[in-house]
Amino acid sequence: MPITNYPDYMSPAGKAGQLANYQDYVADTYAVEATVPFGAAVQLNATGTAIKPIATSGTVIGIALAQNIHDWVEKKDDQNYPVGEPAAIVKRGRIFVVAGGDVINGQPVKVDPTTQKFVATGAGAVDVGNAVFKANSTANQLVEIEINLP
Repeated sequence: MPITNYPDYMSPAGKAGQLANYQDYVADTYAVEATVPFGAAVQLNATGTAIKPIATSGTVIGIALAQNIHDWVEKKDDQNYPVGEPAAIVKRGRIFVVAGGDVINGQPVKVDPTTQKFVATGAGAVDVGNAVFKANSTANQLVEIEINLP
């Protein structure tokens, strides 16, 4: 029997980096070079061996997946991957992020490297290739995006 009403089976969005539904997603694991908040867009470092939050000249390789162990097991509220730890980076699927302004369902996704929030337009914003907003939202609110990177 297919799941047709996701809120019956999974909790609603509570933080950036949380998966939006149970459909298939693809995530790769990378070492962390600089602290990466859950739900942040990331790029590879110069040697391609670790990740860090997106910078102005960077190329987005995915979004940092939130880890619930911090909330439920360790009772921490750090909401990030610390330096030297492995990080799960979503490359394909639906994930919640923080909007940096008004966005509309279907608009292409960009990320502001200064605020690390996701926008539809903006000077200096970096494109998140093959990603679209899947809902309308306003600044500083969670919004679902669908990403499909190689």
